[in-house]
Amino acid sequence: MLPVARLCALARERGIITIVDAAQSFAQMPISFRELGCDFFVTSLHKWLGAPVGNGMLIVNRQRISETWPLLAPFDTTPATVDKFDHWNLGTYNSALQAGIEPAIRFHQAIGVANIHARLSALTRYWTSRTADIDGLRIHTPLEADTLGAVSLFSIDGIDAARLERTLRQSFSVHVKYRRVGQLEGLRVSPHIYMNEADLDVFVDALHAGVKDAD
Repeated sequence: MLPVARLCALARERGIITIVDAAQSFAQMPISFRELGCDFFVTSLHKWLGAPVGNGMLIVNRQRISETWPLLAPFDTTPATVDKFDHWNLGTYNSALQAGIEPAIRFHQAIGVANIHARLSALTRYWTSRTADIDGLRIHTPLEADTLGAVSLFSIDGIDAARLERTLRQSFSVHVKYRRVGQLEGLRVSPHIYMNEADLDVFVDALHAGVKDAD
């Protein structure tokens, strides 16, 4: 994980506005908007909180609210509160979608974010340990970091990652995501708390078979 708090502090010293995309960290591990010290904090709520797809959250530093224009103008003149960014009041909205947030929060709190983080990091270490025998496999995620969670990226020397993604999906019904950032490319694996080691065994076996087919 990037040193977000440090980067935000450096940006603040230079008058630079900071926006943190926390979609892959919020609800997966302990994280605090206040401790990060960013100006804007945005996240989806379906990935790790488990709320219905379409829900999201925006947190804005109080000092930035009055000077920031919302995407759509609010009916009420509330320039000093975060409500000015709330688009629910602009017309009819999907109340069933929004109603799914509260039970997702209760479920998440019942388990505890520390337990969720520990479980997800354990699942990542499990599947990576079972793939250590694959020649040329590179894990591009620091497995010993305290911030290790569910999301990790791997590549295999001499294997086309995009082609391997298609093989896993079409031949084994295993879904992983191809990602390329600059010169780094690979497949992203992100198990959730409802998965167990047996599910990951299916993935690992499929990966071994897919690599063999690619040789």
